[in-house]
Amino acid sequence: MKKALSLFLLIFLLTGCSVQYNLDLTNDQVQEKMQIIEDDNTSEYFETLKNFNGNVSATYMEEEPDTTEKLPGYEYYDIENNSDEEEVNLNLEHIFATEEFKNSNIINTCYDNVNFINNDKNIDISTSSRFLCFKKYVATNKVEVNITTNKKITDHNADKVSGNTYTWVIDRTNAYNKPIRLSSVAENKVEKEENTKFNLIVILSAIGGFLILIFVLIVYKKHKYNSN
Repeated sequence: MKKALSLFLLIFLLTGCSVQYNLDLTNDQVQEKMQIIEDDNTSEYFETLKNFNGNVSATYMEEEPDTTEKLPGYEYYDIENNSDEEEVNLNLEHIFATEEFKNSNIINTCYDNVNFINNDKNIDISTSSRFLCFKKYVATNKVEVNITTNKKITDHNADKVSGNTYTWVIDRTNAYNKPIRLSSVAENKVEKEENTKFNLIVILSAIGGFLILIFVLIVYKKHKYNSN
């Protein structure tokens, strides 16, 4: 059980904001982005979000962090605030080294357990069942999770797929049983299967060519014998 949510993440959960979470795994590093949209300017937290200029730790902390100053030893999100008087539009972004993504503040806030493997040969992502960011809060918003990868996916439970982007739509109706699962075949296994297929084609082609040669020789000899 997570002990605390950061004040910033708590605010967006309480307002009914529209949240889009994007994870780009097509490079050697992990690019994490989150966009928060709120168009209800009568909301209690609208002004707080619209004028937000604090710091949000990209590294998960057990205790609620202070947003006024950065602590040594922690990484922080780059924040772009494009809000105006009519709409909140906040964008958070951070690039993790692959081995450090397990410490992501957002992913650890929303799930108790996360398994994350992404290397040259394979990708394997799985989470615990409950999406904790809705727990105990009256929220009408939804979170759209998009994961983009260039690996061949063989197993997933995404709600929809567009090209190499896999999308999960999470709201209060499914949050208690909404794990994320995304897995691929190791590239070396794919290469082995492709090599095996190529070798089989070569062998069959050689056998076919040999049989054709024998057939041609038989026909030639038969024709020569008849000519004599």
